[in-house]
Amino acid sequence: MTPASTDAAIGGIERRIERFIALFGVLTALVAAAKWGLHAGSGTALGAALCWLNFRWLRHGATGVIALGLAQAGAATVRVPRSTHAKFFGRLVLLLVAVYAILVWLKLPGVPVICGLAVVVPAILVELAYELIKGHHRWTEP
Repeated sequence: MTPASTDAAIGGIERRIERFIALFGVLTALVAAAKWGLHAGSGTALGAALCWLNFRWLRHGATGVIALGLAQAGAATVRVPRSTHAKFFGRLVLLLVAVYAILVWLKLPGVPVICGLAVVVPAILVELAYELIKGHHRWTEP
C-alpha cells in the first residue's frame, strides 16, 4: 500500500469507530432507559458522548504528534511543544471534570455512566471484525 492509501484506510477505520461508538451509545442508552429508567439511560448517553469526544480528541492529538514527529524526522532530538502536552493532559482533566459534574451535580448513577464510557470497546471489536471479514488486514506488501 502507498502511504496515501494507508492514511486513507486508517482514516476510514477511525471514522467507522466513531460511528460505532455513537451507535453503541444510542443502543446502550435505549436499553438502559427501558430496563432501569430514564436516569440510567441519561447516564449511559452522557458517558457514551464523553467516550466519543475522548476518542475524537485522542485521534486528533495523535495525528498532530505523528505529523510533528515526521516533520522532525532528521533531527537528533524531537522537540514536542508544551502545548501538545497540555492538550493531551487537559483532555483528561476535562473528562474527569465532566464525569464529576455528571455524578455529583446531575446525580446520575455511576455504573451507567461508566458503561457509556466503555462503548469504545465493542466499537473497536466490531471494527476489527469488519476489517477481518473484508480482508483489509493486509497492511504490508508481499
